[in-house]
Amino acid sequence: MIAVQILGFGLIVLVAWDAAATVLHPDREGLLATAIRRTVWAVTTLLSARLSRLGTYVLGLAGPVIVACTFLGWILLATVGLAVAAWPILGTEFAIQTDLGAPTFVDALYFAAGTTTVLGYGDVTPLSTQAELLSVFGAGVGFTMFTGMATYVLEVVSGVATRNRFTLAVHDDARACGGVTMLTDCLGEAGVDETRERCRSWAEHVRAVDEMVHRYPLVGFTYRSRRPEYDPEPALRHVAEATVTALVATGYAPGLRTAAEALCSALIRLQSTIAETYLGAAVTSALADPEPTDRDRAAVAAVDRVLSGALGLAVPPAEHQQATETVCRTRIFLEGLHRWSRSDVPLHEWDE
Repeated sequence: MIAVQILGFGLIVLVAWDAAATVLHPDREGLLATAIRRTVWAVTTLLSARLSRLGTYVLGLAGPVIVACTFLGWILLATVGLAVAAWPILGTEFAIQTDLGAPTFVDALYFAAGTTTVLGYGDVTPLSTQAELLSVFGAGVGFTMFTGMATYVLEVVSGVATRNRFTLAVHDDARACGGVTMLTDCLGEAGVDETRERCRSWAEHVRAVDEMVHRYPLVGFTYRSRRPEYDPEPALRHVAEATVTALVATGYAPGLRTAAEALCSALIRLQSTIAETYLGAAVTSALADPEPTDRDRAAVAAVDRVLSGALGLAVPPAEHQQATETVCRTRIFLEGLHRWSRSDVPLHEWDE
């Protein structure tokens, strides 16, 4: 009997830890939450890829389904754990108002469900201190979990709004063009000062998204919209292209260097956070030690030609090592991101 109760209490503690790690801890995601997120996302992206007309709609359901399944999993396992703990003493330590005969495990589940959801119908009443403590413990765990889940939902809505502000800002700045054109036009029309402020603004948006993904991995990149301007992949591609262009532009406008390097640092951090959370160890390792190819160097050279042509200046002899590494990281990152979301990888503006 004691062993069964210990098993039940252990299950409750594990579920409570999983929920607390996901909802409360800024650097952790519970094992159950991670498993549900990966499973639901894999199924959703597979269906989305096969259902051409309904694919966007199906993908838009992934985030809500992940949250709902995670919450339901916590509640069900906590209920089962409390039922296992209560079952051995249900017939002796509780007064049961029923005509169904000797209590069974189904009755224990009924008691546990009513206790963890803090409903308590009153037809199963504790008769001993042990039973009272068990009831209070179950109710406390249930109330805490429901309160935490409600708070988490509100924070998720705010976090998704932060990400959407980032995608919309980049979408509006890009105006159906790529990041190279976006930065080049800003530099040519508005000058270095305005371009520097634009880079700082993009860096702030990127840092906010990085914090959102780090804080809410359960939903950071799985909440999707049917509207393309809310898709994070194009926004990340445009910002990466703009970052490379800004780094190259420092050869023409040295006053842009600090803002360009700050934007690059923010972008690299966000790419690493997303890779660690969603894309796996292979992509994370490749991002940590990029090995630029001739293709990457050719991309930087193409950006340099666009900039020099737009500004009417000669191309200065420069290696642009940081820009080349950023191009390499961006290719690795976006290829991994599109594999994860089962979508086609579009051409970069510097490849066109």
